[in-house]
Amino acid sequence: MDVVISTTFDRDAACPSISGSRIFTTVVSTAFVLTGVVTTFLGPILPVLASRWGLSDSRSGYFFTAQFLGSMLGVGISSLLLPRSGFRFSLGLAYLLMAGGVSGLILPEWRTALLGTFAFGLGLGVAIPVSNLLISGLNQHRRSSALSILNFCWGLGAVAAPVVLALAEHRTQVPGFVKVLAGLLLLSTVSLVFVPKRELPNGDTPTIVAREESFNWPFAAILGGMFFLYVAVESSVGGWIATLMARAPTDGHVWIPAPSLFWGGLLTGRGIAPFVLRRVRERRAALASLVLACAAICVLVFSSGRQWIAIGAVITGFGLAMVFPITISLLSCFREMEKRIAGPMFALAGLGGAVMPWLVGAISTMSGSLQIGLLPPLLATMLLLWLHAIGNHGEKLSAQP
Repeated sequence: MDVVISTTFDRDAACPSISGSRIFTTVVSTAFVLTGVVTTFLGPILPVLASRWGLSDSRSGYFFTAQFLGSMLGVGISSLLLPRSGFRFSLGLAYLLMAGGVSGLILPEWRTALLGTFAFGLGLGVAIPVSNLLISGLNQHRRSSALSILNFCWGLGAVAAPVVLALAEHRTQVPGFVKVLAGLLLLSTVSLVFVPKRELPNGDTPTIVAREESFNWPFAAILGGMFFLYVAVESSVGGWIATLMARAPTDGHVWIPAPSLFWGGLLTGRGIAPFVLRRVRERRAALASLVLACAAICVLVFSSGRQWIAIGAVITGFGLAMVFPITISLLSCFREMEKRIAGPMFALAGLGGAVMPWLVGAISTMSGSLQIGLLPPLLATMLLLWLHAIGNHGEKLSAQP
């Protein structure tokens, strides 16, 4: 059932020009590389933390829950901060929270480190939606491509983190890696805070306009399910792939850190996404990508050899690559309501990340098999495929004038 919403946003006031915000956009995109590091490094560092504190899979899963619960709260905070304080303050605070939270992982008590995880999750919850909304607003005629490029920057950090962390672990310098990361996050905070005001987007606070707009609740529910399930799947596979690879039978080969394989596939997919989306409709690209991801996760669930896990990790990342930018671009179907609905959608994404990785760990502990624990992400990917298949009708309805 549609309801009438009487408050809308003036898009011209809310979205700055590209030329007027080039420096600010460059700083945001560069900092987003660190966001990729912080979002994903919990997976490769988790075996180190679990060994250090003697944690079971179930307890290790609490770290994922803490990160994504913090992310959910951060999304809510971003919805309040952005209209009142603008992009610069919101992003500066986000990276400050990440710097402090990451530092907490080198503290001696695991429960204290859990609080640090919650803190950097809080920062991520502010940084990710604010950065995506900024880039989306700057590129209204090529949203999916522009968001793919932004998330390509995120992927650079996601790929680099496991490799650098593996080198640090080999040299017993994991605390040093954490300190350097915290320092770079603080540097990003300073860079964002001191961007010249003339380079900032104008109209951080949307202008209220008297206009009636019908709101499509069924499509909003479908889109919410897409956000929830996508992050649930990505965080589960990306978070547990290192542990899955570590438990696979050793065959004497030297392997690239497993998370780098997964995030490398994701990075490659997002790198080619702008070219693919010029020739292929977004819906078709999303459906084909999810079919590929389903097949790859089946390999992770039913194959135990390291070679197959490596192949499954790469293809899963590649299959998921275009799905999230396409999902974010669907927010534009709500037109003037886009910024109001973005907060709840990103909160649902955080909820997916809080629930699913923990569920994987809990099932793994109960069954004694991490591969069995990965069954829920496989089912979630199938459900996500179904939502993208049926969501086309809701998208058409929302796009109607």
